[in-house]
Amino acid sequence: MVSITVPESTATANVTIIDNGARIGGPLSFFMEPVPESITYDGLGAPAYVFFVENQRSGRRVIFDLGIRKDPENLAPFILAYHKDFTIQGGEDISEFLQTRGVGLDSVEAVIWSHHHLDHTGNPVGFPSTTELVVGPTFKETMLPGYPANQQGQILETDYQGRHIRQLDFEIESQGLVIEDFRAIDYFGDGPASHPLASFSMGADTSHHASQLRPTEHLPLPDELTPSPLGPESKFNLRTNVCPAHIFTDHVHPEQSSNTPYTRIKAGHPHDVDQARAALEKMKLFDADEKVLVVLAHDYTLLPVMEFWPQTANNWHEGDWKEKGRWLFLDFFKQVLENTLGATVP
Repeated sequence: MVSITVPESTATANVTIIDNGARIGGPLSFFMEPVPESITYDGLGAPAYVFFVENQRSGRRVIFDLGIRKDPENLAPFILAYHKDFTIQGGEDISEFLQTRGVGLDSVEAVIWSHHHLDHTGNPVGFPSTTELVVGPTFKETMLPGYPANQQGQILETDYQGRHIRQLDFEIESQGLVIEDFRAIDYFGDGPASHPLASFSMGADTSHHASQLRPTEHLPLPDELTPSPLGPESKFNLRTNVCPAHIFTDHVHPEQSSNTPYTRIKAGHPHDVDQARAALEKMKLFDADEKVLVVLAHDYTLLPVMEFWPQTANNWHEGDWKEKGRWLFLDFFKQVLENTLGATVP
């Protein structure tokens, strides 16, 4: 069993997941391979989760990612052209979402962008100038200026105008803090937020689909899947809500493996595919730890499993979210099973 080593700390934070109703859909072959021929389009089903984080001790608040803005048609032209094969449905701007629910925007000290993609940047304009924008290494050098100053810009000038941009330097700011080969920064300065029973990892786009993340040698496919990813009354089930796992190994997995992921990151979309794949390998260890919940930014299978604003995600362990949601992604391959086994199953 994998056990992630996190430095001991009494510091904790409340994490609340926001689903603002935004959805994005497109060809998954854009992100991953191999994708079975019978699966060509994932519809308009992927959310873009937003994470509202509040330090329990100090009350300091930050937001990790802003999802998709309410007016995606106003994104930079380069981005709209790049996503011409995608269907993008905007959601409520997070600044408006919070205001209408009684949260003062001046209490949010920072918006943290995991990266610059449209389904993470949202619309920062509604936040006051005191809310800084926190970005990763090389962001300023590669992303500024935004559109329209740069006609090929991937973000908008309005995303950051009049606002301090804090570009993180993990070499310096981590101060030697490393968690499973990931350099880490103690953002609140009071020790890494951890709990002996439950920790939380915002997976962002480390993986675009859980089939890139599971199974692994640390988290192999069990003999039976409960709840059944095919639904409680699927004809493929052994009994109500229990599905035999071997049908996915035998008829879906490209290598008939029960301990390697079904798909991998496809070269072309990530800026550095080798670095992207290395990050995913590290994330697999977090995912295999029963004390860590990994929430990928677009994991639609978790929509019926998790609780959203105003409930916090702190009690995910008691709610058994990890166990309930772990294998639901296999529903993605239902059509493959229908094509190969459907005629043999009454």
